[in-house]
Amino acid sequence: MNKGIPYLLAALVLLTWSAGWAEPVLALVHNAQTCLADGGDFDLLRLRCQPQPSMVCIGQATLWFWLSGLVFAVVALLGTRCKAR
Repeated sequence: MNKGIPYLLAALVLLTWSAGWAEPVLALVHNAQTCLADGGDFDLLRLRCQPQPSMVCIGQATLWFWLSGLVFAVVALLGTRCKAR
């Protein structure tokens, strides 16, 4: 028997074992890349793809942000334009 055969078998076992470990990780990377390429949002906690919301949903979600910015601008404008008595 050749002395290199046990090393070859050990290498094959290690490659098979590492492929079994790496396959789920590579599948996760592939799923995330596909999701992001399609314009979605990949949730790493739930491991699923969530589609991007439409523009109507984005407008409703940011309504309070824009309203608070408008109120801040009005208050800042009134605070700088009014003369102190």
